[in-house]
Amino acid sequence: MESFKHFTDCTRGVRRLGAAAVDLCHVALGIVDAYWEYNLSPWDVAAGVLIAQEAGALVTTLDGKPYSVFDRSMIAVTPGLQGAILDSYLAPRTRRLVEEEGVDLGRWKMPEGVILDLP
Repeated sequence: MESFKHFTDCTRGVRRLGAAAVDLCHVALGIVDAYWEYNLSPWDVAAGVLIAQEAGALVTTLDGKPYSVFDRSMIAVTPGLQGAILDSYLAPRTRRLVEEEGVDLGRWKMPEGVILDLP
């Protein structure tokens, strides 16, 4: 809630449409500059992440690591905004959630045999 309040106060608005894939398509289209979320399921974001990445958006975990659909946190930003949004605000708060409050943002259980790093 703290992050939501912060971005509401310092932007022209925060929008939630209720469907992660649609929100990610809005990043891809440049309608919004960023989308972030915790605890999404792979089926909620797989198509939207691909569309956003193909459109040039940077998609990572909230601690800046490469994203896979099995991660529990993600941020998609238009080019050039990652530092302003992730590094300066969300990453420190994400670390606090994990380290101080014990929130599990590790990967969901991956099916056996899944390979994430393709050549």
